[in-house]
Amino acid sequence: MLKNKVLTGMVLLILVMTPAMVMAKGMPGPGGMHEGNGMPLGKWWENPKMAEKLSLSDADKAKLKEAFNISYRKLINLKSTLETERFELGNLLDKKTLDEAAIMQQFTKLEKARTELSRERFGFLLEVRKILGQERYQVVKQEGRERRGSRMFRRMDRQGPPPDDM
Repeated sequence: MLKNKVLTGMVLLILVMTPAMVMAKGMPGPGGMHEGNGMPLGKWWENPKMAEKLSLSDADKAKLKEAFNISYRKLINLKSTLETERFELGNLLDKKTLDEAAIMQQFTKLEKARTELSRERFGFLLEVRKILGQERYQVVKQEGRERRGSRMFRRMDRQGPPPDDM
């Protein structure tokens, strides 16, 4: 009995924490790719200033656009699969009788879906690196970090400083 309660608690904790962890990793939204690994959001190669800074040719932009489109289509499906597996795990946990084997099997499916999503994100990152080369890739990463940092400071300005602990 205690074992089932502990297992249920752990799985529920994972289900509750997963969305926050995914958001922290910068899961892509409707406007573009994620911002993990220092990459800026969206179709940054279409930004004239960025394109000039990187000396992007029309061929470079076309390759980046194609890589983005291919990857984004895959990400849509992979995110859907992830949500479906999460939903199914929740259904198993909500049943009156706990089937530990089925729950663990579904949890394995959820983790596999999560891994596939991460693999696709990394695949896009790798493709960008191949297209840009090492030097220009580092410039893009730095831009992403700077943008993320400036957004963080703007958010802090709006919210004010954190309260003092007494």
